[in-house]
Amino acid sequence: MAKILWGGWVGQREPLAFGMTSPPPVESLRTTLRDGTPILVRPVTPDDKPVLREAFTRLSDQSRYRRFMQPVRELTEQQLDYLTNIDHTSHLAWIAVDPSSPEHPGLGVARCIRSPKDPTVAEVAVTVVDSHQGKGLGTLLLGVITHAAVRQGIKTFVAHVLTENAPMLNLFTAWGSTVTLQDAGVLAVRMPLPQRVEDLPRSPTGRAFREVARAFRRKGS
Repeated sequence: MAKILWGGWVGQREPLAFGMTSPPPVESLRTTLRDGTPILVRPVTPDDKPVLREAFTRLSDQSRYRRFMQPVRELTEQQLDYLTNIDHTSHLAWIAVDPSSPEHPGLGVARCIRSPKDPTVAEVAVTVVDSHQGKGLGTLLLGVITHAAVRQGIKTFVAHVLTENAPMLNLFTAWGSTVTLQDAGVLAVRMPLPQRVEDLPRSPTGRAFREVARAFRRKGS
């Protein structure tokens, strides 16, 4: 089992404690996926409890295991509190929803939790419901959480990924990452965050991140 560094449910163990909740950033991003699917990406709020609960039911057993590194049948009320009552400074989270649906069902979440030992480092995780995997949503969410983290002074992401989780490894190693074996079957990925748009690599992931940065720049964020 992985040795989670901090923050509880970025990894798989119970949340350690609840932080103070702050108002979420007043910003959002409307865009489309590779197949033309419209997407709205915005900060997570306490009102997203039912959205996360419902989206979790649309994760396959494999996706749940890859995310939490243990079988998880449902999210408890305590876990939902931890995942939605956040301060947007030490715990950042953005959710992708379907803007064409009245219920705005959740399609994916990216979050990071700052290290208590080094505030320039944060543990990151990205989750996408099975129906929208392979469409570029994971890359989009990682780009958004990276943009938000850099604005908060975070310079490095770390992540713990199962060795068999090739899609997430490909996502996290798309730019200058280092990968080490953490435990049997678990890799630790360390990702320096580009602090400027000019630092982004000339790759599909770099282009996606660059477009996220430009979109927020156009919005004045």
